[in-house]
Amino acid sequence: MNMNKSYLALAALLLGTSSMAQAEWFLRGTHNNWQADQMQDVGSNTMLADDVVFTTAGEIKFDRWGDWSENYGANGQQNGNNISVAAGTWDIKFYTDTHDYHIIPAGDPVTPAATLHLRGTHNGWAAGDLLTRIGDTDEYEACRNFTSGDGNGGPRFKIDPSGSWAGSQFPAQDATASGWTHIVANGESNSLVSITVDLGENCGTAPQDSDGDGVPDGADLCPNTPAGATVDADGCEVEQPVLSDFRNRSMYFVFVDRFANGDPGNDNGNNPAATSSSKSAGGLSEWKKYWGGDIQGLIDKLDYLESLGVTAIWVTPLNDNIDNSGSDGAYHGYWGRDFYEVDEHLGDWALVDQLDAEMEARGMKLVLDIALNHSNQDDQYEFGALYKEGTFITDVNQDNGTWYHHNGAIADCGDSDPSTTCGGEWDDPWSFTNKTLFNLTDFNHGFNSNSAADQYLIDAAIKWMSHGVDAFRIDAIKHIEPNFINRFSQAVRAVDPDVYIFGEWYGAGAGESLSMTFLNENRGSELLDFQLRNNIEAAIAGDITMTQLNTHIESRAGAMGNRESWQPIFLDNHDATRTSVFLQTTGPVDNGRTGKGFSKALADARQNLGMALVMTLPGIPTIYYGSEQNSTWFTANGDGQIGHDPYNREGMPSFSETTQAFQLISALANLRAQSPALASGSYNERWVNQDILVFERIQGSDAVMVAVNRGGSTSINVSNLALADGQYSSLVGSDSVSVSGGSAVLNLDANEVIVLH
Repeated sequence: MNMNKSYLALAALLLGTSSMAQAEWFLRGTHNNWQADQMQDVGSNTMLADDVVFTTAGEIKFDRWGDWSENYGANGQQNGNNISVAAGTWDIKFYTDTHDYHIIPAGDPVTPAATLHLRGTHNGWAAGDLLTRIGDTDEYEACRNFTSGDGNGGPRFKIDPSGSWAGSQFPAQDATASGWTHIVANGESNSLVSITVDLGENCGTAPQDSDGDGVPDGADLCPNTPAGATVDADGCEVEQPVLSDFRNRSMYFVFVDRFANGDPGNDNGNNPAATSSSKSAGGLSEWKKYWGGDIQGLIDKLDYLESLGVTAIWVTPLNDNIDNSGSDGAYHGYWGRDFYEVDEHLGDWALVDQLDAEMEARGMKLVLDIALNHSNQDDQYEFGALYKEGTFITDVNQDNGTWYHHNGAIADCGDSDPSTTCGGEWDDPWSFTNKTLFNLTDFNHGFNSNSAADQYLIDAAIKWMSHGVDAFRIDAIKHIEPNFINRFSQAVRAVDPDVYIFGEWYGAGAGESLSMTFLNENRGSELLDFQLRNNIEAAIAGDITMTQLNTHIESRAGAMGNRESWQPIFLDNHDATRTSVFLQTTGPVDNGRTGKGFSKALADARQNLGMALVMTLPGIPTIYYGSEQNSTWFTANGDGQIGHDPYNREGMPSFSETTQAFQLISALANLRAQSPALASGSYNERWVNQDILVFERIQGSDAVMVAVNRGGSTSINVSNLALADGQYSSLVGSDSVSVSGGSAVLNLDANEVIVLH
């Protein structure tokens, strides 16, 4: 991500006081046979052990009470691995609020030399491989032999000043190495000065490389590669995908608790009663508990998502949620209590940092779901309790209006009689921004300036950015003071101008006037397009024609001020019955609808048609986890809705890469990654009737043609195509199409998609 993580880590440290009391901390290690040596309290949450002598390389840990009952190791983890220390004399600092540490060469206390750990594929990314200071300068050097990469890419490295992955490592993207590599870094500015690759043994004279592409002349099969070109191992130029902004990306929305369990040890969290042992085999109450999915599980499945073509991952909120929830679980992440900490069911900050590093290595962006509208329930459990880094701030009963609104719930008519409702409040801006959404304690946002809650939320978001978050999805954005959205977006973009922001306004899209008014006020946030989703689903279900769908698609540009390509578009999500369930069931689903009763084969084929549209229409395609497996669950919830909340949040059914849905999404995601036409091109209808829609996306000389047919087999002649004359193979399926004079005959099978590029 394009930001100074060292600065952000420091900023996050200064944002609030620690909840941890200054205990008597002790340093233990191989240097003292693991005895407890008391450290000095030097203020600012910092403990110091100076002039610690290691005659040989060894290990240390930090012990809070001197009895091992609470100790911290590598990466600041409690009960973590031992921390490696090289031979030498060191000043060792431990920060009691963050559990970070620094191991600094003992020396001038005013301007001590830096400690720079070289971590890369040459040493399994371990700490302890220190760069050497060059004289009395601020520069440090190392010569290492990089012979191979790892499972995530080729030979590469980062430099970690603390040796703890505390957030100050540099550069932001892994630096590339090759063979014997000489590295020079500045320990004052935390920046790379130079990297010289493919040197002789022990960094002697490098083999000659006439065209400067990094491949020695003796192995270069393409000796005249243009300067600056990206080349393969043979020195030949390779085409790189264009990922200039989110419009080239395909986003995957993962319900973290239901995706993959990478660490069963954190399943129970702080309230074992809220974790299910039976999971999907249990009744409704078990579906409302934690099932064990976590950040480690997501890390474990990044290769799968990379194969799917995913280049951005939207995760449900990772911040700490309430513990006192009886047998209910805050598995979904929307009952927040501490926006500055990671929920214990999901992992810790070290795992967030690892997720960021693993995603960066794959060219992926991390999108965090953040609930700026509310904390947790105001009528049960923790009653809106709010914390900052473990320190209690307030709850709804103690608050005097500083942090929370106290205006009752939307549509409660201002009385305490649950039988009376005032539905008009859902469309009244004062009511839906100043009253409580259901029973979720409503933050009091400032109108002209930041309230206490506003600053709390902005600073929390910046802390998450310091740990790798690249974008935000704002939950319930309709119910938040719009001026706060301006201030929030401006504040996070002052840190990283490239942050992408979008919000959930239920029902938003062309034809929903309040949402489009918000969008066109340029408040810094895009909106999930529910109206396009509804129209796509209605078309593939046969409830509207493809002509009607095309009319809606063409209306989006005008309604959205020509920003339709920036809006996230989707088919399934956690607030709707899955499309495949709707198409198969004959019972009631969400929004008073009845299912279509299709066979599974027909439902899967139609859902795939819908996903082909999501992947190719103007907008940022968003794939709900499991859609690539045509996931379904046919149980009715407490309101009698089949496959609706929580039964649209089932466990991941499979990680197969051979399903037709997976292969379709993968092909189109890879096309979007390198096609300007799909990212930002115009939409041009070329042929449409009740069952068939053919359109082109065009940007400059790049053109993509898409044909979807929900009807029976037929042949059509399409003209006015921007595609150049020639023979094309469809990127989906096996059709071969000839374009001549801007015309082509398309032989469409039933429920077929053809995509030409």
